Amino acid sequence: MSAQPAIINNNSTGNLTHLIAKGNTRLSVETNKEWFTYVVSDFPKRLTDFHGNEVDSDSIVSDEIEIQTGLTPVDIRQARQFSDNPLTKGLLVSFLKPTKRFWSLFGSSAARLVDKTNRLRQCEACWGYHFARSCYRQPVCQRCGKTGHSTGDCAAPEQCVNCLGPHQANFDKCPDRPKRVRGVLRRLTKEQRGHVRTVRAEAYRQRQRERESQLESHQEAHNDTSEPQGEDGVSQDQPSVRAPSPAVSGAPSCIMVATTPQIGYEAEEEPEHPRPGSPRKR
Repeated sequence: MSAQPAIINNNSTGNLTHLIAKGNTRLSVETNKEWFTYVVSDFPKRLTDFHGNEVDSDSIVSDEIEIQTGLTPVDIRQARQFSDNPLTKGLLVSFLKPTKRFWSLFGSSAARLVDKTNRLRQCEACWGYHFARSCYRQPVCQRCGKTGHSTGDCAAPEQCVNCLGPHQANFDKCPDRPKRVRGVLRRLTKEQRGHVRTVRAEAYRQRQRERESQLESHQEAHNDTSEPQGEDGVSQDQPSVRAPSPAVSGAPSCIMVATTPQIGYEAEEEPEHPRPGSPRKR
């Protein structure tokens, strides 16, 4: 029995899954191709034939699209209705290449190509890459990636919550940020993201070591400038205290008090009433 290939749409981002049946084994190969999606507004919810009988719109919409565009749609799904008319709805129609002319379906508005240039959205609560209205994760700081405080109150070093690198979470060149390839946003695989986070976490630690080294050098330089040295290399913060010299103070350097006569000397007594010219009595 020959293999019977089939193509089904995996999701609305342009992923096509090719299923090949071989015996009892089914091989699934997923490929990424760019889709060109058009929004069709005011498409009638109820279609009738010439006799007024309601017909199944799903069975004829694909044929009508191919007649109008010359292309086979790869995906048709209901979209949010942009008008207030309860009798109409919106459709999203995707092709593998753009249409060459304007087209509409059963009196609807002209189909309009969906602009995908600004489709990437980053949640401002957890800073993941998705719509914030559908986020139930715990809010984290944009600056440091931690919980429990707001970005305005954060003074911690910058660290991305996505790649763990030394930058804020909204950095447009973050290696974990999804990139557009041929019109399709590509996210990193689990293995790729793990490798990026390992490398960028080491870059963050290296930045921290450099920052600490700079702080230590700055502190040492501050300590050196706070202690000025004199010409002889002696610190001038605590000048030495010296005793004043005798010449400056005017006081004798040493005072001796004799309490007994020294040996070899005898004190001379003055006469009580000396008379000039009178002989000394013997």
